[in-house]
Amino acid sequence: MLPWERLRDKLYTLEGKSYASYKALEGEYRFDRFVLFLDYVQADPSGPPSPMRVRVDQAEVRLPPDLWATRVKRIALEDYLARRWQEAVRKVSRSGRGGRSAGFVVEAGNQQVLERTACRIQEDFVEIRSGIVLPSEGRRAVPKEAQVLLLEDLAQIAGMALMADHPGRSLDVLQRHLEVAEDAEALRAQLGTRGLVAFIADGAILPREAGSDRPQLSHVVTFQSPPELRVTLEAPHRGSVSGLGIPRGVTLITGPEFSGKSGLLSAIAASVYSHVPGDGREYCVTVPDAVASVREGGRRVEAVPLVPFVTMLPGGEDVRRYRTEYAPDVASQVAAVMESLEIGTSLLLVDEDSTPPALLQRDAFRASVMPGAADPVVPLSDLARRLYAEHGVSTVLVCGMVSGYAAVADTIIGMNGFHPVDLTAGVKQSAAGLPVPPVPPEGSAPPAALGSRAGPFGSIPQRVPAPESVSSFRGRRARSEARGDRTIAIGRELVELSGVVQLVEPGQLRAIGDAVVLAAERGYMDGSRSLREIVGLIDAELSDRGLEALSPFSGHPGDYARPRRYELAAALNRLRTLRIKA
Repeated sequence: MLPWERLRDKLYTLEGKSYASYKALEGEYRFDRFVLFLDYVQADPSGPPSPMRVRVDQAEVRLPPDLWATRVKRIALEDYLARRWQEAVRKVSRSGRGGRSAGFVVEAGNQQVLERTACRIQEDFVEIRSGIVLPSEGRRAVPKEAQVLLLEDLAQIAGMALMADHPGRSLDVLQRHLEVAEDAEALRAQLGTRGLVAFIADGAILPREAGSDRPQLSHVVTFQSPPELRVTLEAPHRGSVSGLGIPRGVTLITGPEFSGKSGLLSAIAASVYSHVPGDGREYCVTVPDAVASVREGGRRVEAVPLVPFVTMLPGGEDVRRYRTEYAPDVASQVAAVMESLEIGTSLLLVDEDSTPPALLQRDAFRASVMPGAADPVVPLSDLARRLYAEHGVSTVLVCGMVSGYAAVADTIIGMNGFHPVDLTAGVKQSAAGLPVPPVPPEGSAPPAALGSRAGPFGSIPQRVPAPESVSSFRGRRARSEARGDRTIAIGRELVELSGVVQLVEPGQLRAIGDAVVLAAERGYMDGSRSLREIVGLIDAELSDRGLEALSPFSGHPGDYARPRRYELAAALNRLRTLRIKA
């Protein structure tokens, strides 16, 4: 390890040299209160930020060990410190120093508290994993501006973000961040024992800013649960929390346009993750394996069964093993539903705004005027009840038309001016006498595992990928690349995930891309394991070794965020190279 003065001296020698000369800065440097690791320096100014780490002794940070004594608290604390670093970078960069295009980059997340690699806490130090864009003029280094970044701004940022003696540090704010995360996890853990799939706390702020995931704070309408559906859960720090409890089974959310019904479903989908204080959804929780399904016309589908939703296709394709390079709307969404059932979801989330009408319910009037016309699509109104009875998979869906679900929904919530009301009893009374799709006997407990009861769905097929699906990625440890919010480049393959709506950060995309490469290198796709087993192996490795297991480099990556296995499986399913064994 070199003294910081050596870094200064190296910078002096770079005046007038090419940008690639910055590579001479690679190494470890001891400053007065921290250590700087320049693990790798990009040789091209158009390249991504160069990875760097800043390590501060616990003697300087002075964080009591009980603050990271559990997995939930550790993840929340690392999340908080990464956000503190990001905030300090923003404040320091306002001075305009460091060059127009230069500066520090850190992946600190949006509204969600996720396991990420931007910060790591150890018994004797705290490490921030950031990136740096070194200043340039064309393809030349600008070492004077680099000195300001590395020798002045960095110390200021480290002090603001991490040092115990900085006047801006507030242990109360830090403690609040941890307590909110602990409370959310405790509430989520109670859902199963209370027979619930989701909980929306009274006082929550559900509307989001246009084009953002931040809460809409103008003209706020806070959420208030209807008395008939109100439940009270216990949180270790907040205490008793009352709100809307959505029970297992089939739940319909209905109401006129602009009434907030889609906003309620979006909050349910988002609450598979915990949220930061001030988000408005801090005490909203959903079972962690819930999957939101949307139509995704044009996506690739590989050997996915469309039955029982689709009984025939106009081109004569095999609906038991459907394969296409460009799926139409109905087939794309049915495929997404069946893929999520295959991986093991216990809750499907469906919104009429992103679902073909034919998949929601039948048109009774059309059937009456065309009695002999075959209908190849079996809608959710016919199958949602059966799916729960056979496999224990609940459904929460938004639909303005009530008639198709009046007889089959267990719970019916009406949204009126962003306020929920319980319509279940009234609708059930009005729907008396309507035909009901046959279901297994009432009172029979839904099985815990998929595929354990005969019926329209039968056993959920477990597809086995062929080894050649990812063989082209073996030995190519160049990292995958996140392109935008919904696209990953893996080798020469572009994987489009625009229909995977529960992806919330670019760091999750990077992790998914490198997880596909990891699966290839580990030989997880050996022709004998199912897709569900493969994503389970990857998930287990991330839990055992951390997200660092994904990195192709010897350094420590700072730009990963933990994805769920459902989004990982979604990426594998959309690979153009995926092949399923017969």
